Amino acid sequence: KILRLKSKGVPEVNSYQRGDQLVHINIWTPKIVSREERDVLEKLQNSPNFKPNPGKNEKSFIERMKEYFE
Repeated sequence: KILRLKSKGVPEVNSYQRGDQLVHINIWTPKIVSREERDVLEKLQNSPNFKPNPGKNEKSFIERMKEYFE
């Protein structure tokens, strides 16, 4: 998978604009998992560090639209 981060890349020559940064993501998953490894993965899944937790300033699209029209 390749993600494009707009305006997060290298600055263009003779311009104030920045290019796009391309991030290549490769994820490999094992085909066979032992019982011990499965237990560790399940413990990690329940960890608060692996759950999405947007910051205070991060708002959803709907929240931003509501504020825009208020």
